[in-house]
Amino acid sequence: MKRHIPALIVLLTLTGCAGPSKEELYRQQLLEAQRAEQAALQAQQEAQARELRISQRRQHATAAWTSSQALDKRAINTLFSDAAGTQLEAADTYYVQFGLQPAKYNYQQKKQSFTIVGMRNLPNSTDYSPLFPDDQALYQPGQLAKSVLEFTLQEETEENRLGQQVLQERGQRWVAATLNFKNYQELINDNSDWYWEPGLFEDLSWNSTPEAAYPYTSARSLVLQVGYRFCLLQQCYLDTMYRRHPTHAVRAEIMSILVADQESGKILAEFIREQE
Repeated sequence: MKRHIPALIVLLTLTGCAGPSKEELYRQQLLEAQRAEQAALQAQQEAQARELRISQRRQHATAAWTSSQALDKRAINTLFSDAAGTQLEAADTYYVQFGLQPAKYNYQQKKQSFTIVGMRNLPNSTDYSPLFPDDQALYQPGQLAKSVLEFTLQEETEENRLGQQVLQERGQRWVAATLNFKNYQELINDNSDWYWEPGLFEDLSWNSTPEAAYPYTSARSLVLQVGYRFCLLQQCYLDTMYRRHPTHAVRAEIMSILVADQESGKILAEFIREQE
């Protein structure tokens, strides 16, 4: 004897297998289109904000170079005093110039390289782990030491027998510590002829002919203008030692770097931070 399946059960089964209705599909498509439109709008706004940041930082750095604006001794003393938080602005950019020491021209690679005078390259720096802790080391901050660059802002010096200014015996040092932008690639550059060297013995290279480089290297007239944004919180300061010299460090971020010629005033390369 054949059993008859109730018509209601058949109807419910067919309805359940039929999938979403046309109205539901249309609603899903409309929501997806709205999400895509919002994502595209957000990406456009972020790109515009990025371009505006880069443009403003480039203009600010150029104006500082043109007007010879630089962090003076008084401002450096304030930076390392209790008055830093009230007399300096954490959102402002402060500029310091460093000399560029030219290396011998590399004919094989057709480049002119330089080292930055007054900068130390500290790969895997455990000394600066308190200022640059590893985000992944949840239980032991600073467990994986990062690569840090240390820029000398001021130091206690004396004149030696040759009439040169040298660091005093156990003289104090005041420095700005930054993440190694040569490795972490935080700066963008529109001039591909200039690029950072990741090693310890050279810092910056210029793809150039010896004839084009010679006027600058012979006069030793190229400098690096570095724009810093300092962290003025108490936890952003650190006291350490370097070859028996007390060293006072402040954490900083690089906003811009210009390679410029002191004699002509010409700017040869620009490196700008694109992040906020």
